[in-house]
Amino acid sequence: MVSNKISNELHFFAIFVYLVLGINLANADKRSYQENSSDHSFYGRLWVQYDNSDASTSNNDDVQSIRDNEGMGRFGAKGKSSIGNGYAVNYKIEYAIDIADGTSSSDSSTSCSGARDCRTFSLKQGWLGLLTPFGQFKIGSVESPYKYMAKHDILHDTISQARDTRMISQGSMSHSSYWRESILYEFKSGDLIFAAIYGLGEQINTVTNKDFGFGVEYKNFFIPGFDVVYARNKDNSVTGADNQNYNEKFTLTKTFKLGDKRKVKFWYMHEDVGLDSKLFTGGNSDGEVDWYGIQYKSGPMLLQYSYGESNASEGSTYDRDGYNIGMQYKLSESSRVYIGHSSSNAGSGDGNNANISSTMIGLRHDF
Repeated sequence: MVSNKISNELHFFAIFVYLVLGINLANADKRSYQENSSDHSFYGRLWVQYDNSDASTSNNDDVQSIRDNEGMGRFGAKGKSSIGNGYAVNYKIEYAIDIADGTSSSDSSTSCSGARDCRTFSLKQGWLGLLTPFGQFKIGSVESPYKYMAKHDILHDTISQARDTRMISQGSMSHSSYWRESILYEFKSGDLIFAAIYGLGEQINTVTNKDFGFGVEYKNFFIPGFDVVYARNKDNSVTGADNQNYNEKFTLTKTFKLGDKRKVKFWYMHEDVGLDSKLFTGGNSDGEVDWYGIQYKSGPMLLQYSYGESNASEGSTYDRDGYNIGMQYKLSESSRVYIGHSSSNAGSGDGNNANISSTMIGLRHDF
């Protein structure tokens, strides 16, 4: 039965791609590369921040520290080499590093319980791909379309984000983590982006064992500045009539240009979540989320406020609502300072995690 479902999904995917290519190939974005040309670079970003967190991701009250708690410091290499006729081989290898405590895991070195938790470097993205006139293929450790499409939170890479304070989903099937041992296909044609991912991991219960996801993004949908995103991830290892084995989201975004390089962005996201035990701590990890946000950009300053409200199918004692507010200020093209605060509250079902808050100030430098 499971194999039949997977087969049907792959057939649907193949038909969809065929139709998209057949209709849009003539207008597809075609990358032209000179024969034997290549482009390779080393890059990175460094973070350091002070934060005060109450029952955040670690279940500890009033944790104060100087750290990059999300392990979002990075260094990596990326590039592409033309093989002619619009084809090129490209790659990306990216590792996390925390210069504050020397440990790339999501908390300080005192929490290390083994070699895996105490690693100085942790692989984030690592893939080898092929660019073609009809789309791009990536093979390895990649982000799913669910994660990277409509990623609006300017605090997404910090401890004070909506993801960690449980206002939006944060599991590997949603806005966190990477799919290992996976194949990603992405096709762009004008304002349309379609991407699909399939896991080929050998372990039965890993996130990438026969799991499937896709996303569709359409920019300037009928109205300039109006973007629509739909994404869905399915976990093949979740079975049973009472278990929802997928997450899906639908996002609407409208951007207004005000002149003098000022912009205002509004968004609304609805999630149907069935695979996130961190967001919904009840036994079935199931519920729905509505997330509203606004950003204002003026010169080097970017401000954000967002509000999230979730309803757990387990019962109202697991429902949660909260907000985050933050600012980024660009000191230069490669450096910025940021501040943020997040707070959310749930019913008694969440026990010690019912109330979550965090405040932080940090500095980021890219190179």
